[in-house]
Amino acid sequence: MRYESQGGASWELIAERILCIGEATNESGPTDDEWRLCFVTDAHGTWLEGSLHAEARNDALQWLSVRLGCSFEVKLANAPPFRSRVMWPAQLLERPLFEFQVGSLRRLFSRTARQLGFRPVAAVQSVHPAVLEKLCRAN
Repeated sequence: MRYESQGGASWELIAERILCIGEATNESGPTDDEWRLCFVTDAHGTWLEGSLHAEARNDALQWLSVRLGCSFEVKLANAPPFRSRVMWPAQLLERPLFEFQVGSLRRLFSRTARQLGFRPVAAVQSVHPAVLEKLCRAN
């Protein structure tokens, strides 16, 4: 699989390197991409991500479905910022993929703050410890 964004980010990934797949939202806002498809590539929590608004999204999901032998359904299209979920493997399905460190008040009022002109907050994002633990056990 190959990904290239208009902003210049690009990567290539083979199915054998994928340990976990999920989707996530952030607070990038309407001019940036806030809905991402994420691929965990090692048990230390390294991941690659690409826009779920990308042109060939459905082709990529179809390729993954065939290659990994499961169906992929995206669910976070209109979710608030800082949400994530595991889409594969099945034993982690629907668990949060990421842990976001954002102030609780900022998290609650992120959309209102953005509407008032405040810049999106940069959250510290890491693969959720429970997901990493399962991935380590599996490897």
